[in-house]
Amino acid sequence: MKHSWMTMTGIGLSTAVLIAGMACSAFAEDAPGGRTPAATQAGSPPSAPGGMTHQSGSSIEATSLEDLMLEKGLITMDDWIRIKAEEERKFSERQVVAEFTGSPRWYERITMFGYGMLRYNPTLSTTKPISNYHDRFIGDDQGFGFRRIRWVFAGQVSEHVSVFFQPDFATNLSGNPFVLSMRDAFGDYTFDKDREYKVRLGLQRVPCSFDNWQASRVRMAIDRADATNSCQSSERDTGASFMWTPKHAQVRFKQMLDYMYGPGDYGVLGVWVYNGQGATANEANADKHVAVRLSYPFELPGGRLMEAGINANRGMFNVAMGTAANGTTLFSFNQSGTTAARNYRDERLNAYIYLPPQPWGFIAEGVVGRGPERDGQGVVRSRALNGGYAQLHYQWKYSDTALANFYSRYQYYNGGIKFLAGAPSDRGMQEVEAGIAWQPDPQWEFTLAYTFAHRPNTSLSNLSTATVPGNQFTADANLLRMQMIWFWN
Repeated sequence: MKHSWMTMTGIGLSTAVLIAGMACSAFAEDAPGGRTPAATQAGSPPSAPGGMTHQSGSSIEATSLEDLMLEKGLITMDDWIRIKAEEERKFSERQVVAEFTGSPRWYERITMFGYGMLRYNPTLSTTKPISNYHDRFIGDDQGFGFRRIRWVFAGQVSEHVSVFFQPDFATNLSGNPFVLSMRDAFGDYTFDKDREYKVRLGLQRVPCSFDNWQASRVRMAIDRADATNSCQSSERDTGASFMWTPKHAQVRFKQMLDYMYGPGDYGVLGVWVYNGQGATANEANADKHVAVRLSYPFELPGGRLMEAGINANRGMFNVAMGTAANGTTLFSFNQSGTTAARNYRDERLNAYIYLPPQPWGFIAEGVVGRGPERDGQGVVRSRALNGGYAQLHYQWKYSDTALANFYSRYQYYNGGIKFLAGAPSDRGMQEVEAGIAWQPDPQWEFTLAYTFAHRPNTSLSNLSTATVPGNQFTADANLLRMQMIWFWN
């Protein structure tokens, strides 16, 4: 940004005359007023990842000085993106005020968008039957299946109040893969005109990791990593939070969200208090989880962006033990049957760094803590946990509307999966995945990935009896994973 404006200052009057002439010649005679935006002839701006560019009512006028400067090489693409992000932010703020003051009808202040996610995971080879708690379509005798069908309703209903609802139509319940469930349902109240301070109440994402903040529709890897995602079922819970984001950080978060697969604005500083049992589970003890988030979107030399931060949470988690068909305990032999006996200390500290694909980038995360985990004797204990992942990615934008993301990720985890019955162990889990996420159009994405998995099976090889616990086993498998996403907005 610095060098582009200094260049313009130094060019002087002759360049200004040249640009003015280009702008005049870039209009056709068939548009209203006899003019057509020059950007219809120049290169189009880069599409937002995951098809999430807002198409109606919020686009910036395409004919602009920065478009012409980019076409002539007077500014870089990084400068162009930064200018556009700031323009879109200002336009969005003006639009919110205009919609609120101009329409008393609530339904005219609500926007909708969504996506569907279809998967197919053929197993190329495996030493034993394998399972993956992320994806129910991994395993024997599986076929095509919808992982998600989301429909979002969101809006700024007043100057200070906004709402967000996201139901999912692809929840599996008792063998029915199309059960409706709620994934987000919250309201925000902002205290100031710059929206730097806000309170959020309801079902919402909670601090666990960057991996959990990032929405599935914009994540390159097919599933979240075990170490980070085992923190919270469905990444969400019901509670209250406070977030603070200064204005310049809002601009950078939005820039990464729109163009660089960023998760969005969840605060530079945030504090959460929530139940702790998971998105679709009621609280099972009087203890509440408390969590904090510290993050910052850095601007590097040359205008490139990077986000780094930490997430920490602590509380008591109540483990569901499950029972076998004959009524004997399925997973654990150390429980009295009372609810209090199933409470375990649950605490984690996560750190991450994210460099968006510009065009190269990477993500690295690590987590340490303690949580419930079933041991080899069938006893659930509070045990130390650790894990993490590292991902390298590259983006190839080969046309104005199409791109391909290449990525490779290694992950490991030593700990339990607390929200599955009996907190089965995932200790020793390792996985390598490499794939291509291809967007031939901003509204479509096709991902093809090869995965080598070494992981404990979260289901048992045999059920328990009154005296012998069921056993977990570890399987090695080679998977060819396919994911198809369509977006609408």
